[in-house]
Amino acid sequence: MKAKTIIITMAAMACASVVMAGGTNTATKVQLKDQDRLQTCSPILEQDRTRLKDCLPTEVQDAVQDMTQARDKYQQQLRDQQKQVAACTDEERDQLRDRLRDQIKDQTRDRDQIRDRLQELRECLPSHQELMEQARDQTRDQIGRRGE
Repeated sequence: MKAKTIIITMAAMACASVVMAGGTNTATKVQLKDQDRLQTCSPILEQDRTRLKDCLPTEVQDAVQDMTQARDKYQQQLRDQQKQVAACTDEERDQLRDRLRDQIKDQTRDRDQIRDRLQELRECLPSHQELMEQARDQTRDQIGRRGE
């Protein structure tokens, strides 16, 4: 969870810096470039910003190090998968496609279940208007008790 939050923050910062640097890019181009850069960036792109690193708490520095290691591991997995796909036969590719389709169906089903559960939770929660009315009633009750 912590790593995901940091990744999202880093992606947002990268998007903002790209938008500031090249004002003529459209949002979709920027998102695609950043997505590609996040997935396949090399360590050469990482600049040693000593002043910034000195200012950061050790927790953040450790998280950045963990993210770097996770990125390297992910990139190695991508390279391994590309090698495997290149060496596959047609039957193996068909099996891989079927597995990917099944995974996509599972993700879609899970996403729908989450969406339904979220809707149920939203229905259980009181609305803003109801909360405000309850707060007013409690305030009136407290004022009424003081006056007695």
